[in-house]
Amino acid sequence: MREIKINLENRLSTVYAGGSIDDLAGYADPSKNIIVTDTNVHRLYADRFKGIPAIVIGTGEGIKTLATVEEIIREFISLGADRNTFITGIGGGIVSDITGFAASIFMRGLDFGFVSTTLLAQVDASVGGKNGVNIDRLKNMAGVFCQPRFVICDHSMLATLEEEEYRNGMAELVKTACLENSGLFDFVWQHREPLRERDASAVEEAVYRCAQFKASVVTMDERETGLRRILNLGHTAGHALEKVHGVAHGHAVAAGIGFSLFMSQKFGLIDNAQSERILSMLKFFGLPSGLYDTAAAADSARLAEAAASDKKRDGSSVKFVLLEGTGRPVVRDISLSDLDGLIREHITTGENYL
Repeated sequence: MREIKINLENRLSTVYAGGSIDDLAGYADPSKNIIVTDTNVHRLYADRFKGIPAIVIGTGEGIKTLATVEEIIREFISLGADRNTFITGIGGGIVSDITGFAASIFMRGLDFGFVSTTLLAQVDASVGGKNGVNIDRLKNMAGVFCQPRFVICDHSMLATLEEEEYRNGMAELVKTACLENSGLFDFVWQHREPLRERDASAVEEAVYRCAQFKASVVTMDERETGLRRILNLGHTAGHALEKVHGVAHGHAVAAGIGFSLFMSQKFGLIDNAQSERILSMLKFFGLPSGLYDTAAAADSARLAEAAASDKKRDGSSVKFVLLEGTGRPVVRDISLSDLDGLIREHITTGENYL
């Protein structure tokens, strides 16, 4: 097990890469702990946290709502939670988003931590202190920045993930590899087959390096006023896809990365060879390589409209993360008046822009 510290002014958050759910009692006193988990995790792992009160919620993006948070808070009250209660979310990114938000607003804030059970949560969602829910299918429109006390990344739990959910996590892993500038992309490419097959050693190293990179970014910019914006690579278009077509988060992010590569090349930021390498990695892991894999040209106006509602909008433009190469992200403001045409051109052209 390796530890990653996120040191912020008033709070220390620790990621335990390769930790175990069986050690949970060492991080949160069972007599003061309440667990929030989903039906899948509860079905598979309830015996690993028996004796601790558990609030069980459903699965899927549709439950990531204020109504679910309200239900959880009612359960906190019913269970007699007070300001000394600790809340532990056990599950993937949706569980961590909801749990962190509920804990952060109940009684003006309880301490909380996570046991991350999915690849997506381990490499991205549970690390960094963003917690929130959707409003009318608009992603994370209600939320807070509040760091978990700990994140336990139990890699053994990845063995029970369905293939599509594992691929969702691979999209965030590829995203991070595109951003990090210390060789992570090369590591992922060289170990792509072991990673696809869930080799324990390769997965552990990749998760550690992703979490380490994200922790370094969050330490410098917790509230996303500057550097942290790069972590949104693929997410502006990706969130639009999720809203319009209900595409799973990781697959939507992968398609969004493809759109960012298209714009990066159109604006003369990146060359063919580097674009092709990134697209090849997405395809290898069974992920979309552009919006054209998940949407039609006729959808361009709806996608542009959804992107215009994104929280990254700034007046008449919206921020996109583009690439000058692996490890060289740049944030650009794209005019909303141009976005429909760019999306339509990308979908119509497909990979022929290379």
